[in-house]
Amino acid sequence: MKATVVLCLILGVILLVIAVFTAAILLFVPQAPPVMEAVAQPFRKMDFKSLPPVSYYQARDGARLAYRSYPAVKANQRGVLIHGSSAGGSSMHALAEYCQQREMAVYVPDMRGHGESGHKGDIAYIGQLEDDLEDFVNQLFKGEKNPTLVGFSAGGGFVLRFAASSRQKLFDRYIALAPFIRYDAPTTRPHNGEWARASVPRILAITLSGPAGRKWLGHLPVIAFGIDPETAKYRTATYSYRLWSNFALHYNYPEDLKAIKQPLTVMVGENDELFYPQKFLSVFARTQPHADIQIVPSVGHITLISEPIGMAAVADVLLQ
Repeated sequence: MKATVVLCLILGVILLVIAVFTAAILLFVPQAPPVMEAVAQPFRKMDFKSLPPVSYYQARDGARLAYRSYPAVKANQRGVLIHGSSAGGSSMHALAEYCQQREMAVYVPDMRGHGESGHKGDIAYIGQLEDDLEDFVNQLFKGEKNPTLVGFSAGGGFVLRFAASSRQKLFDRYIALAPFIRYDAPTTRPHNGEWARASVPRILAITLSGPAGRKWLGHLPVIAFGIDPETAKYRTATYSYRLWSNFALHYNYPEDLKAIKQPLTVMVGENDELFYPQKFLSVFARTQPHADIQIVPSVGHITLISEPIGMAAVADVLLQ
């Protein structure tokens, strides 16, 4: 009798866990927040008339991935610019063109899952973005002096992730512009300034399900962005679990930051709407004391890469 009761209890617990897991997966779909004007408005003003045509490189899986190039006749520096969350490479146009005018050659890929690279909002596996970037560098810069890798916002977080990896010597130095560290990092304002909303139950369910869950459920959306309807066709509205995991630092981000050996500069606008500028100083003092941390006066999050004051500050660092 006792054995039967115990068995029933165990079965009940298993069924409850399955029910909770299923509910987390099926019911908790990420919901987009309202449009955040501080993010949307600068892009509405950006002039895309001179946007270069798209070129393509071939990734190791055979996919043709998009990028734009901004060549300079007498290039005194070369950089690769990584865009922020939900955007494509075209969002970096103002900064790329500004750098080009100052005799820097820059290249701006659409990271897989964004723009014209791959299926919007998803990748095949966690780590694919690093593989893609390595393929990009090997095809465009093979046999030449290594370029500088520059990343903005979520792209800045990815740049820090790459700078911490075993492939960090593919670039001579790294520049992270207003980088997203983690949702619970001291640098992040509450709810990330309401730019994005995550489905925490779905993220937890997929994470706790282990490798099998990540394989079979990793394509599911876990985060949604406050997309401006005027620029929606250029944006990626949601990220899958795989893309969300890969386009960012690892969970234990202090270990990532400690692993960076190449020269590193971190820049953030003093009026950043998504992050606390001053708190970057303490985060990096603990984990990466050799990093150069700069707070750029009079600019916010997007205007760091779209307004002359911000772009000039970034270009000055890139030219060093």
